[in-house]
Amino acid sequence: MIPTFRLWLVFIGILGMCFSCTSVERYNQRIAQPIPVVQLQEDIDFIQKKLKRLYPQLHGYITEATLNHKFDSIRRVVQQPMTPKDFYFVIAPVIASVRQGHMSTSFPQPTLTRAQRKHLKGFGEGPLSQFTSEWIGGEMVVLKNKSAHKHIRPGASIVSINGITPQTLYAQYRPTLTSDGFNETYIRKGFGRRLPTYFTAAFGVRDSLQYVFKQNDSLYHLWVKRKPKPKPTKKNVQKTIKEAPKDTAVAAKKVEKPTPKGRVLTRKERRIFGYDPTTKECAVSLKRSELDSSLYVLRIKNFSASSHRKAYPILFDSIRKMGLTTLVLDLRDNPGGRVADAVNLYRYFTDQPFTLLQPAEVTSKTSLWKLGALPNMSPVAYPFFFVGYPFYMAFTYLRTTQSSKGVYQYKLTGSRSVVPASQAYRGKLYVLINGGSFSAACIESAALKQRPNTHFVGEETGGAFNGTVAGIMPVVRLPHSKISVRLGLMHIQPVAQSEAMGRGVFPDTPIVPSREDRVKARDVEMEWVVNDAARK
Repeated sequence: MIPTFRLWLVFIGILGMCFSCTSVERYNQRIAQPIPVVQLQEDIDFIQKKLKRLYPQLHGYITEATLNHKFDSIRRVVQQPMTPKDFYFVIAPVIASVRQGHMSTSFPQPTLTRAQRKHLKGFGEGPLSQFTSEWIGGEMVVLKNKSAHKHIRPGASIVSINGITPQTLYAQYRPTLTSDGFNETYIRKGFGRRLPTYFTAAFGVRDSLQYVFKQNDSLYHLWVKRKPKPKPTKKNVQKTIKEAPKDTAVAAKKVEKPTPKGRVLTRKERRIFGYDPTTKECAVSLKRSELDSSLYVLRIKNFSASSHRKAYPILFDSIRKMGLTTLVLDLRDNPGGRVADAVNLYRYFTDQPFTLLQPAEVTSKTSLWKLGALPNMSPVAYPFFFVGYPFYMAFTYLRTTQSSKGVYQYKLTGSRSVVPASQAYRGKLYVLINGGSFSAACIESAALKQRPNTHFVGEETGGAFNGTVAGIMPVVRLPHSKISVRLGLMHIQPVAQSEAMGRGVFPDTPIVPSREDRVKARDVEMEWVVNDAARK
């Protein structure tokens, strides 16, 4: 006989699943319903007040009068009930007109039921994940094909998915996108990365999608199905071992000889160098150039995944022991991350004490208290949060000061003098940048622009030279439409400044890969570097 308490546990479990399914259905129905005009007007007032109270440099790229006029204009437009999705396309362009790339807006998406999540868990990659594509010249161009339809080759264009064209989505979402300031290089990159999300928002999560491809002037209509998850056989286990991450960093103790070919990184090394099992690449790596074995490339994919205080000493000790006099720093498509990481990296490229950042501008001594952490936090962590939060409040309050001009400032890690690293590299440096170089990657680039014997190659960065509004970025949800708006609370500026307001870091040698270059995986920026280094 089953004990009584077990029966209660079973009952509570079944009751919880029932309530979960019911709440999911209710939520999905609610976000599809039109919202009364009065409540939409309240949402407009809500976000306008939040921006004025929390957002520093709100009028850095748009005047107060112009922004107020835009809010008044949409108040006149909203004269009938709208769904959250329809309302999003009204309010998101106004928020984007602030021209700060870290600020993003999204409408609520339908939630999957427990049964749907369980169904998806039993499968592998979805239809949208089986093609790696890039937005080039107004088309969605296939670069890699992981589907069962191997006759679709790199260079093919995706004409439509389930009847929706990428061009339709671009026209729809372009007004909601912005970079830092007035440059355009980030828009192409940002839209390309978000395209799968936009398609999902249009027709939901599907097990199969109907693609239309254009290849060699021919159209192909194909159904792409979700991949089944491979069963854990002995063969698959051996394959997984072979695909384990190979050594991406040159070991400091073995610089005289290359590391053994095929040697896999240890668990500790994966953590230090920020290994991503999805891409099978590390966030930080040092490799020989495939175009010239005498050149080494330091690739920084982001400033967030590696243990930078451990990774950089290892890599730059290797660089010093190898006696390298020419180095390539690849910051292409680096979306940024921790400011402390970028500051630490610069220590290895200078021989003088430096201050990388000005104190961050904030709107008040208490604006940093708006963390927005609770909605994204597990209830298990609540006790720890409430114990630590008063100390955080006191710390940020005391660290925020008011300048003689009345501006509130918060000192960051890079706002004080930092000494160079003992293994600092002093030779010739090539820096590769493009429209995907953003946030902390731009702060790093702005600092390196002041470094002698440094040459930038590529295209204008997507982020601004003179700083960005980021740092602590809580998500604010509009009370009725539940539209989410991510706000930056700090205006972070490098000490180095440019006269070109609202523009990125420009290359010394502009090079933009063509469509053919991307399809053939030809690294034209690196080709130029190899040729230039050979001449010198």
